[in-house]
Amino acid sequence: MFEPIADKIIVKATDANDTTDGGVILPDIAQEDTMQAEVISVGPGAVMIDGSRCEMQTKPGDIVVYPKFGAKKLEYKGDEYLILKELEVLTILTKEKNNE
Repeated sequence: MFEPIADKIIVKATDANDTTDGGVILPDIAQEDTMQAEVISVGPGAVMIDGSRCEMQTKPGDIVVYPKFGAKKLEYKGDEYLILKELEVLTILTKEKNNE
């Protein structure tokens, strides 16, 4: 479907939670600065000065947080996707591990 180049990633926005795990409702202003998305496809990595490629940290299926502004929109078959440089990703969300 998509084949990003260099250090680019393709993501599809997911609905951000409007409440915390504890049930606190987050106002819209608290949700405006960052967004969540699922990684759909990743490029091969940026080319370094010595010609090698920098390994990508994200992979398809990861849920990432990125700044609201700066992503390029891409529409494909009625769905909206975003193109980001991996460097723009703020964090990869992971599931909590049970310490049993």
